[in-house]
Amino acid sequence: MAKFLLTEFSGGCEQRDPDYLKLWLEIFISSYERCLDVDFEKPPSRPEEVPPVLTLLPDNILQVLRHQLLQCVQKASDGLEPEQQNLALLLLKFLIIICRNLSNVEEIGTCSYINHIITMTTLYIQQ
Repeated sequence: MAKFLLTEFSGGCEQRDPDYLKLWLEIFISSYERCLDVDFEKPPSRPEEVPPVLTLLPDNILQVLRHQLLQCVQKASDGLEPEQQNLALLLLKFLIIICRNLSNVEEIGTCSYINHIITMTTLYIQQ
């Protein structure tokens, strides 16, 4: 699965096809969906399957996601279309999954992702 994710992402980036990115994100998220489930009734525990460290993901994944997230934020003030809402949700789920591996948190935290997510969520709630 990891080899497919790397190949699919690289191919999509070379073609600059936004549908490839969405497909790649959907496949990645479905592979680690259990990392999204949080049951607050149960005591905290580490997931059995830990998401990969950033170094195992495609080299430019963070740059591509940052660019897509920034576009969603910029368009959010005008109101996101359903397709853009879906992409924003996929980006958010991806970041949640990646941050379930604690070794990724520091690098994600030093980027502008959190500010973009807060801005987009605030705009979305206000609409």
